[in-house]
Amino acid sequence: MGKIRELIYCQECGEKLDNVKVDGRERMKCNSCEKIAYENPVPATAAVLFNDKEELLLVKRNVEPKNGEWCLPGGFTEIGETPAECCLRELEEETGLTGSIGRIIGSVPGVNPFYKSVLVTGFSISKFSGELKAGDDSDEAGFFELSNSPEIAFKSHRELLKTYVDKELYSADKRILKSMGAYVITSGDHINIAEIACEAGAKIIQYRDKKSTQAEKLNIAESICKITRKSGTLFIVNDDIDIALISGADGVHLGQDDISVKDARKIVPQNFIIGKSTHSLEQAMAAERDGADYIGIGPVFKTPTKEDYIPIGVETVKKVIDNVKIPFVCIGGLNMGNIQELIDLGATNFAMVREFGSDTKNSVERINNLISGN
Repeated sequence: MGKIRELIYCQECGEKLDNVKVDGRERMKCNSCEKIAYENPVPATAAVLFNDKEELLLVKRNVEPKNGEWCLPGGFTEIGETPAECCLRELEEETGLTGSIGRIIGSVPGVNPFYKSVLVTGFSISKFSGELKAGDDSDEAGFFELSNSPEIAFKSHRELLKTYVDKELYSADKRILKSMGAYVITSGDHINIAEIACEAGAKIIQYRDKKSTQAEKLNIAESICKITRKSGTLFIVNDDIDIALISGADGVHLGQDDISVKDARKIVPQNFIIGKSTHSLEQAMAAERDGADYIGIGPVFKTPTKEDYIPIGVETVKKVIDNVKIPFVCIGGLNMGNIQELIDLGATNFAMVREFGSDTKNSVERINNLISGN
């Protein structure tokens, strides 16, 4: 595609423009005020990239505006180039890294002293590679902890980053999954049980609701999420990925009839926890291969909540301990009188719907005390 218009004179000082090489391509540049006359300056992009340490990639600009200040990698979209293509190109030019688009974060208006209004579209970057090295328009490039990062120069970049962090970046501590103790599944008065369980020291809450409408579920999930955030408790939603994501939960728990763990990974953010219900050693091993963060294994004993399932017995739990490396939660027919046998085998996580529903505080405290004493 050709130029939108013939660029002859500088918009800033009125001097004639010269054709020079900038950013590896021909540009019209003013030799008097040294401003570059971009052909397509309104649409721009910004890349939000975190490494596996949850550090943010920033670049230090060597051009105006904001020369010497830090920002997200990005720049103006070329004629005939999609915003996504622009984002990846600018990422490579400014940092030396290549990657793929994770998802669009959003578009926000920005102010540019040379072109007045711009529209910046933000993209998350996944599966990046290459050697980090500052390039066009940047003197430095580096990864920073969010809590100790330089101030970001552009308001539009700050807004896009905030949107990403608030909605996309999950920082759940998955180490908790190794020793959850009381795995509290809510029933009846879900919010009240969650509140009592968190006060009693529960490390993880699962909201499971087979009766409410989707709208009601979302309201309940958002209320539970506020409670768990205050206590630092992990919050998991049963079955409904949409409710989990919208409410801000730390993860979702999937049944055998739900979508696969692999498919769920395609639509959930980084660090989002995915649990899977399993009812045999084979299903447990398959869930581990698919990338589940933890599994539920059961019903261990006969239970009225799973009347159609044949109990797997203590023997299967032992096989899971011997063959599966990811954390697991024993569930089904458990009570304070029969979990000691499972603790003796090496189990450390227990879900008891009826016990937690009828005597939440004491049940959570007793199980956690049993686990901490072993």
